[in-house]
Amino acid sequence: MSSQTVIITGASRGLGAAAARILAELGARVVLNARSEGDLNTVAGSIRAAGGQAIAVAGDISQPAVSRALVETALSQFGGLDAIVNNAGVIEPIAPVAEADADAWQRNLTINVIAPVLLTQAAIPALRERQGRVINVSSGAAIRPKGGWAAYGASKAALNLFNATLALEEPRLTAIALRPGVIDTEMQAVIRREGQGRMSEAEYERLARYHAQGQLNPPELPGRALAVLALYAPPDWNGAFMAWDDERVAALVAQHAGM
Repeated sequence: MSSQTVIITGASRGLGAAAARILAELGARVVLNARSEGDLNTVAGSIRAAGGQAIAVAGDISQPAVSRALVETALSQFGGLDAIVNNAGVIEPIAPVAEADADAWQRNLTINVIAPVLLTQAAIPALRERQGRVINVSSGAAIRPKGGWAAYGASKAALNLFNATLALEEPRLTAIALRPGVIDTEMQAVIRREGQGRMSEAEYERLARYHAQGQLNPPELPGRALAVLALYAPPDWNGAFMAWDDERVAALVAQHAGM
């Protein structure tokens, strides 16, 4: 069992909530963030009810003060910080480049790129003390362009490069960008609501078919990989962009989480 402390953003639902619960099951103390305070408190409460340690800090992670508050909470309540998980993200706007709303593009980049940078900056001094880990939740869209997903793909490509650069600049840390695959989360629901006619028809139909046929992964599958990487990712993986079901990740999960 781990006694480490982890900050995770986007923790009120989906992948973030699943990873937070698994981290707590593995013995970690978690500081949770999302904008939706009610849902976030529900997740934190369920962790505490199961015997874990969790603190909810609601707020917009793209605001520097929220990043600082998360780190300060980890230090004051749990005495240190071992890892951060930059999980919060949005897919919108789903639209061709020629038609996409400029404000929606800016919001996407603010949440998907700027927010992870801000939290990482705030956390680096504490993470250095424990040779900690930064796990950035990326996407296959970072390396495979998809029509209508320019903002999302560009933001995740930027996050990958940020991750690789952080690895060069902070060799005592371990920075990993994780591709979590196709998950049954709110992001997929947004795609089904808004994607038809605004993204590749073949890609829209593929994802809709996955949902109809029950082929979307539950968030707990990549969530377990995300949790184990946050706690145990080895230093020689620093800078890597990895899939949640990579053989190396699966072996690490089997070693530390009994699967």
